[in-house]
Amino acid sequence: MKKLLKALIVMLSLVLVAGCSTPAATPDPTASADPTATNGGTKEYTIAYSVQTLANPYFVTVSEGFEKYGQEIGIKTIVTDGKQDAAAQVSQIENFIAQQVDAIVITPVNDKALEDVVKQATDAGIVVIAANQDFPGSQAFVTIPEYDLGKSLGDVTGKYIKDNFGDEEVQVVVFDYPEVESIIARGDGIREGIMEFAPNAKIVQSISANTPEKGAAAMEAVLQKYPDVQVVAGVNDAAVLGAYEVVMAAGKNTDKFYLGGMDATEQALQLIKEGTIYRTTIDINPKGTGKILIDTAIDVIENGPKTEPIAISLNPVTIDNVAQFIQE
Repeated sequence: MKKLLKALIVMLSLVLVAGCSTPAATPDPTASADPTATNGGTKEYTIAYSVQTLANPYFVTVSEGFEKYGQEIGIKTIVTDGKQDAAAQVSQIENFIAQQVDAIVITPVNDKALEDVVKQATDAGIVVIAANQDFPGSQAFVTIPEYDLGKSLGDVTGKYIKDNFGDEEVQVVVFDYPEVESIIARGDGIREGIMEFAPNAKIVQSISANTPEKGAAAMEAVLQKYPDVQVVAGVNDAAVLGAYEVVMAAGKNTDKFYLGGMDATEQALQLIKEGTIYRTTIDINPKGTGKILIDTAIDVIENGPKTEPIAISLNPVTIDNVAQFIQE
């Protein structure tokens, strides 16, 4: 009996000791991590993008890539439509400043209208990135070499004229957009490329158009004045896609009729693939540009401003290589 009682006392003592002991801490997997870090160490920034206009399919694609990539790496993104209204764009940027975002990317409606609001942003410690067109106060510039872009389309267009019309005089119309200073060089490149390879081409008109609606209206006016026009080359796909609808409706879609744009929008690529009169576009990596904009903003936030422009590559697309640019 004494032995049993002694054993019970020993067991009870062990239970009491165990109950009073501090349990071992469970490891916290986030304890040593930077609380602001997400997905492989990328800090959780907020990066805003004020787009010139979402009426342009190119900017729609860039914006989609911007948002998708931000989501993939844990960056909060905000995209607003400037609607080609300088005052509206300034208001959007003021809202970004009030929200204390980390960086603002701007494709300007009017670069001269941005001076004061960009200074407000940088004074508030916000990084400002210029996209497509530079402006005072930007801390990095992601750009397409404008003249080279136009020349790329002009070269392809001129070669097409030479190969398909020989020495025949051909009426050509160029859709440019001189309202934006940087795009003037793009229009110049188109004209010079055409004339270099097809001196028999006659550029009968250069007309401002940068949206499907403006392109359609411009093409209607062109066909009334120059019903024999055979070639249209434009500073973006948006305007030329508008022209395409008018040309098709007017029954001008002959075997040789040529439409060429740039931006490699999905609709343009599909029309090229189908062998329509839409024969050329210039790929400027719209799907990947959103990623470039975010990576550039993060780089400037963490490492400071960039003095050299960050160029986007150019790739002419025709029926011969269009399959490489279409994602099935």
